This record gives sequence, structure tokens and C-alpha cells, in this order.
Amino acid sequence: MSHFLQCELTRYQRTAIYVAVTATVSLLAALYFFAIIGRFDHSPGSAMFRQYNAVFSLALTVALCVIAIHGSVIYARFIVADYIGNHRIQLYSYPGGRRQLFLAKNAAYTLTIASASAAGLLLAVTIFFLSETIAPIVDSTEGISWANVLASGVSVVILAVSVALIAGAIGIWRQSVITAIVSVIVVIAVLGNGVASSLNSAVWLTWLITAAGIAVALILLVGQAGKIRTDEVL
Repeated sequence: MSHFLQCELTRYQRTAIYVAVTATVSLLAALYFFAIIGRFDHSPGSAMFRQYNAVFSLALTVALCVIAIHGSVIYARFIVADYIGNHRIQLYSYPGGRRQLFLAKNAAYTLTIASASAAGLLLAVTIFFLSETIAPIVDSTEGISWANVLASGVSVVILAVSVALIAGAIGIWRQSVITAIVSVIVVIAVLGNGVASSLNSAVWLTWLITAAGIAVALILLVGQAGKIRTDEVL
């Protein structure tokens, strides 16, 4: 499996850069968008936009959606497409085992997307808060908990990858690239509000959602790996 993993990782070298840029741009854009709203809108309804924790939580939710959707598109291109129709015949002919190859593909995908997303989010947070020390936009009397920032960021990365894996597994099951992309949009639509609320008030709830996402993703992938191992193509 280690040989498969090394080969698969080489496929993501350029993609990792795109993922990191996507994560950075999406989080930075969301941070400045919500910060500017709080700066210029002084109505009682926009009070939450004058708190760093609220701004960061909302921006992270936007980044989660973008990373998950982008990740699903990548999964559909690099993995789902390989297991549709006649494409899988060539994969099944590789020595080493179908199951091992499938798991290696998913391991390479997970490592690449998670690490690139984490790097991108870290860069965005660094840029935003450095700019806030020089020319503050958020008019907040309260600081931000860096422990909360770290915990929230890690949970969002893991959840985004888990959601993309779930959508990808559904796409392979349904033999459709489009289904994988539609599935991730549906899952994000269901989870979006809950994640935003939990990031702002109860990070433990976000981790609970993340744990559930990991469990579902693992169950689907292990089940799909077993199905691929016994799949008949002729």
C-alpha cells in the first residue's frame, strides 16, 4: 500500500497549491467581509460582527463550505472518475490488490487536502490578525481565544475533508461524478447553520459533528472498499 500511496501523492502536487490558495482566499475574504459589516453597520442586529469570535466563526463556516465543495470536485476528478464504467477495469488489473489501491487513493487525498487546507487557513488567520494589529477593522472590546481559533480551525479542516469523502463515496456508489458534487452541496446545506452556531458558542458541539462525520466517512469508505474488492467487471 505504501507504494500505491507514494504514487498517488505525486498526483496531487499542483492540486495541493490550488487547495491552499482556495482556503486562504475564502477565509480572508469572509473575515474582511464580516469585519467590514460590523465596522460600518452600527445597528443592534450587527453587534455580533463587532466581536472577533463571531466574525471568525462565520468566516470559518464559509471556508468550510468552499473547501468541502472544492474538495468534492477534486475527489470526483481523481477518484470517482476512476471507478466509473470501463475506467475501473484498468485499475483492477494492477497488482497489489483493489482494496489496497482504493484505500491508498483515499489516504493520499485526505493527507493532501487536509494539510493544504490547514496551511491555507493558517496563512489567512495570520494575515488577518497581523493587519488587525496595524489597522483594526473589528471594533471589539474583547480579544479572541487563540485556543478556540486552533480548535475551530482543526475541526473545520477535518469536517470539510470528511464531508468530501462522504460525498465521494456516494458518487462511486451511484457511479456518477455529478452525484458526488450534488451530495456535498446537500450535506453542507444541512450542516451549515449548525456548524456556524456551534463554532461561535460551543466548539465541543463542532467536534461532535466532526466525529460523526469521520465515523460516517470511514463506514462508507470501508464498505465501498469491500465492494470494490469483489466487483465483477466482465
